[in-house]
Amino acid sequence: MSTEKTSEPPGREQPPSGAELAEALMRTTHALRRFAGQPYQQRGWSTSRVLLMLAVDEAGSPRMGDLKDRLGVTGRSITSLVDGLEDEGLLRRRTDPADRRSIRLEITTKGREHLGEIKALHDTHAERTFAILSEADRGALLTILKQLREHVAGQLPATDKES
Repeated sequence: MSTEKTSEPPGREQPPSGAELAEALMRTTHALRRFAGQPYQQRGWSTSRVLLMLAVDEAGSPRMGDLKDRLGVTGRSITSLVDGLEDEGLLRRRTDPADRRSIRLEITTKGREHLGEIKALHDTHAERTFAILSEADRGALLTILKQLREHVAGQLPATDKES
């Protein structure tokens, strides 16, 4: 008879099922999204607004249609968001020189300042979020999440894969 201890919680005889892991990950993701939005909401900024600013920054000078698909919002929603950010002087629309029917977005100087505030809030809040984890736990979590993302992305049709 072995006296080795297992890492299973008391009363659990089997490792968690895929369904249990998926449910736990979805619940955690939902809680993380809600928590991540708090510092922005306290300033009166919607999460959609913040995500749009970050997406434009990451993409450089994206087409509105590309952002719509990337953010998973309707054309009407993205237009409304862009209208508001443009009215505040944070974004500007410009015609795509390669396709005059297409509109590209760019961040203004005022928008860059706003983006700096968004990123500082994000970094501070993210450190607070993950403060509960040791350095080893952080490394393990990142490894597991990358492994899972690559596994799932590898099973998607080429048109659905993210970069």
